[in-house]
Amino acid sequence: MASRPNTRGLTVTSRPATRGLATRTQGIKAVQGVKIHNENSIRPPVLGKPSSSFLRDTTNKVLGLKRKAEGALEEQKITKKRSAFGDLTNAIEKKINDGKKVAAQKGRLVRNGSTVSLRKVAKPSIKNPVQSLSMKITVPELLTIKVEEAKEVSFCDTLPSSQDTIYSQETNKTDLDDSAGYVTASEESPVITRSPVKQVVDDKPQLPEGVADYDKEMESDPFAMALYARDIFNYYKERENKFPIDKYIDRQPDVSRSMRSILVDWMVEVQESFELNHETLYLAVKLVDLYLAKVVIKRDVLQLIGSTAMFIACKFDERTPPYVDDFLYICDDAYKRKELLSMEIKILKVIGFDLGIPLSYRFLRRYARCAKVNMEDLTFTRYILEMGLMDYELIDSSDSALAAAALFLSRIIKGEPTWTPTLQYYSGYTMEDLYHLVHLLHNMISQPPKEHLKTIRNKYSHKVFYEVAKIPIPEKIVF
Repeated sequence: MASRPNTRGLTVTSRPATRGLATRTQGIKAVQGVKIHNENSIRPPVLGKPSSSFLRDTTNKVLGLKRKAEGALEEQKITKKRSAFGDLTNAIEKKINDGKKVAAQKGRLVRNGSTVSLRKVAKPSIKNPVQSLSMKITVPELLTIKVEEAKEVSFCDTLPSSQDTIYSQETNKTDLDDSAGYVTASEESPVITRSPVKQVVDDKPQLPEGVADYDKEMESDPFAMALYARDIFNYYKERENKFPIDKYIDRQPDVSRSMRSILVDWMVEVQESFELNHETLYLAVKLVDLYLAKVVIKRDVLQLIGSTAMFIACKFDERTPPYVDDFLYICDDAYKRKELLSMEIKILKVIGFDLGIPLSYRFLRRYARCAKVNMEDLTFTRYILEMGLMDYELIDSSDSALAAAALFLSRIIKGEPTWTPTLQYYSGYTMEDLYHLVHLLHNMISQPPKEHLKTIRNKYSHKVFYEVAKIPIPEKIVF
C-alpha cells in the first residue's frame, strides 16, 4: 500500500473563504529540478476511507493505464469532481440470480451489512475491457478472481463507493459517461391509447337558390370573422327583446319631442367634434332613451344625461376616449365633475351595466357587405338611418328591421326597388315586413330641414360623404 505523502515543511497560505470553505495552496515538490504542482500532496485523507491517490494508482496498475501529468494546464483540468472509477452513482444496477437478471432500484448503491464482513461475489462475465471497469477490481497480489468459486474481497470493496454499482451489460455506455445512469421518459412511459377523432359535421344550413355565400367568400379574411358572423348577428337579434323602449314622452312632464331631437342633434355635433365612431353615437342615443323610459327627470339635467351617455359610450367603443373635463367643457361648464360621475353611476344601474345593446348601424354594415353595396349607396343609407335617430316615432322600432328598411328605401330612391334573395336571407325580413318602416323613413326624410336641426344634413352634405344629403327625395315611392 502506498504511503501518504509527507506534508511537513510545506508552507500553507490562505485566502478569503469562498462560500464558507477554506482552501489550501498546492504542495510543491521538486523532481529533478522541475516544480510539479500536486493538489493531492497536502490534502489529508478522509477518515475511514483510503486515500483517493491509492485507488487511482491501484487502478492504473491493474489496467495498465498511464497516469497523466499532475502539472497539466488549468484549461485541461476537468472541473467536475469524480470518483476513481467514474461517476457511477446513477447507474441502473442489475444482479445475477440463478442465471436470471433482476433489475434493482435505480440510483441506489449496494452496500454490505458491515464494513468488516466478507462478501462472496457472483460469477462475473467479463467480455471486454470496457465492461471490466464496472466489475470488482482488486490488487492481483491480494485477490484472484476465479469463475468456479468466489474468493474474499478486499476491505476497499466494502466501503460505500461508486464501485459497488454494477452496470447492465445491455448498455453500450462507458463508465465515463454519466448519461448511462438515467432513464428517459421514452424508456418507461406508459402506452397511451387515443380515442378516434370524431368527424366534425358542418351544421351550416343550405343557402336558398340565388343567395350569395358571403361568409364563404370571406373565410380568408381574419377580420371578417366569417365562421362566427352568422351566429353573432343572430345573437344580436335575440338580444333586441332585452332592451325594449316604449314611447315615454307622456311620462316626462319636462321633456318634449322637440327637446329630444335637439339633444340628439347636439350629440351628433359632439361626435363630429371629437371624431368618434358612429357606433359610439348610436349607443349614446340608446342609453338616453333607455334611461328616460324608466326615470322621470327635470329639464335642466337633459343635457347632462346626453353628455354622460356619450362619455359611457366612448369608454365602451373608443380606443382613446375623451376625458371627463372634455365633456364638461362641451356643456359650457354647466355641470360639475361630481355631477357627471354621479349621473354615470345612475345610468349604468338603470341599464343593469349591460352595454352590449344591438345597434341598427351594426346591422346595416352587415347587410351592405352581404349585398356588396357600393360606398356611395351605403353612405346614403347611413344618412337616412342617422336622420332616424332624431325621429321620436322610431324609438320603439327594432334596430335590425330599421337598418333593413333604410337600406331598402335607399335602393328605391336610387332606382332599384328590389329586395334581393341575398338581402332577405341575411336580414331575415321580407318586403312585406319592411313596408311600414319604409314609409315612416320616407316621410321623415322628405320633410324640409329645420333651422335648429341642421347638423346631420350639413354633415352629409360634405364631399367626404359624397354629398348624399343633396340627393333629391321623391314625393312618392313605389315598390
